[in-house]
Amino acid sequence: MVQHPVQVFWGFLCLICVKLTVGETCPTLITSLHQKNCTDKSDNRTAYYLDKTSCIPRCSIYPTEVQTRTCPNGVSDCITGFNCEGRCSGGGGEDFACEKQADCIQFGPRVQCGKYCVLPASVDDGQSVSCMAYHSNLPEYVNSYWTAQKFKPVCDDDGNWMPKQCKGGLQGRCMCYSSTGVRLFGEAKYKEASNMTCACSRKKADLEAAGRNAVTLHCDSLGNFERLQCDIEKSLCWCAEPFTGDLTAPIVPFAAMAKLPCYSQGTVGSQYLRQCGSKKFAITMVTSKLKGHGVVTVQSDSLLCQSDGSYGAYMVQSGIAYCTWRDNSKIGTWQANLAGMTDKLTCNCARDYKRYEHSLSCEGTGNYVLLQQVIDENNQKQYYCVDDYGFAKSGLLSDSTTDCSLFY
Repeated sequence: MVQHPVQVFWGFLCLICVKLTVGETCPTLITSLHQKNCTDKSDNRTAYYLDKTSCIPRCSIYPTEVQTRTCPNGVSDCITGFNCEGRCSGGGGEDFACEKQADCIQFGPRVQCGKYCVLPASVDDGQSVSCMAYHSNLPEYVNSYWTAQKFKPVCDDDGNWMPKQCKGGLQGRCMCYSSTGVRLFGEAKYKEASNMTCACSRKKADLEAAGRNAVTLHCDSLGNFERLQCDIEKSLCWCAEPFTGDLTAPIVPFAAMAKLPCYSQGTVGSQYLRQCGSKKFAITMVTSKLKGHGVVTVQSDSLLCQSDGSYGAYMVQSGIAYCTWRDNSKIGTWQANLAGMTDKLTCNCARDYKRYEHSLSCEGTGNYVLLQQVIDENNQKQYYCVDDYGFAKSGLLSDSTTDCSLFY
């Protein structure tokens, strides 16, 4: 069928469609231009970001100088990847956060507390990293995140991490992340991740970040919603659409769970919570009640559960952490003294060995050895760095003393 010229012309125009809004200086634009379109243009010399400061969004070049401009209108004044925050200007207080003038008095009488575009504090906290840090070419990121050789995350139009991130190419895996780059529950091989949205993992993380202590949503292995969902704390159940979490049946009391069309006796049984989730919920409720009665410190078992109700990466017995599988069975002999390891122990290597039978080297703790060794075609030893999940983040290296923290 031959398209009419007017249809072709109209289709071209709708790449950027204008929607007039009363009272606005600029019309609202519905555009197909996104952050990824801009970051995909970047090369080793020039980095681009989605610039939404004018009426028509465009890809702009990241500046190479440090951002010091003020932001009286908030985040909209800042380049993507920067936050508008209070800082003491001058007198050596540029890196000191402030809310009022009195916060800056230590730097001198003329130092003012103003709003400036600054790098987000999360960059250096060891867990979350600004998504645009991997794509900018600012001096703060040179030889740092933006030089990542193997992995650059996909950012949304506001510069946050997209829920699904993939590593390792076509033979790699896709995993769920928070908007600030913290790894969440949910993963799949790249070729099996087309229906992966991570919507459930994101929702659960957002609720916990907002202060909910007992979030009982159930996510499947992809980080999507399971069809049957219950909020045990509020004694409510409902049916959810797996990709979005939208309601597909009315909310009912927990006692009526079996009446929902998404309930299956063979799949769910008579109890919504699974073994680990049930124990964790009980511990959380007891802890909450004790603190409500004035108890300052509550000693309870260290129990890790995943978002599908299965057991987490390790269990603790007498101060020793043992890497475990989803059913709480120990994996091999991988273990670690928990003292000083709480934030470093992942058991990722041990768990991946159980799941994929890979050939990478693991630490005795169950974490990945960050500098892996291979034998090349000339029978010579070569090395390469991997991240916490076993994905290469460098090319082959000849130096066996390489510091892998230099690669991102």
